[in-house]
Amino acid sequence: MINSLNNLLLAVNNGLGLDYGVRRGVLIAFGVLMTIAAVAIIVVIMMQKGTNDNVGVISGASDTFYGKNKEKNKEGVLKKITVALFVFILVCAIICFVIGLAE
Repeated sequence: MINSLNNLLLAVNNGLGLDYGVRRGVLIAFGVLMTIAAVAIIVVIMMQKGTNDNVGVISGASDTFYGKNKEKNKEGVLKKITVALFVFILVCAIICFVIGLAE
């Protein structure tokens, strides 16, 4: 199965028709984008507050307005940005792997 996946990736990469200089430039550009996204994801995660879900169960405050509308406030937006940055880094890494495979 690994050989068939490797052959498929090689076929896709050979079908791109990119020469060495273009591939190198694309890999450097994606590396820079991934580095910027990594720094951004660290900043976004540091801006988020820690969750204390267990404390809400003890005090009985789990059915508050704040608890029901978490996705609409700042924490919900930061969580969505974190997921989006993670997906961006993942897609960039896969693209770099496919482009850099035939080097």
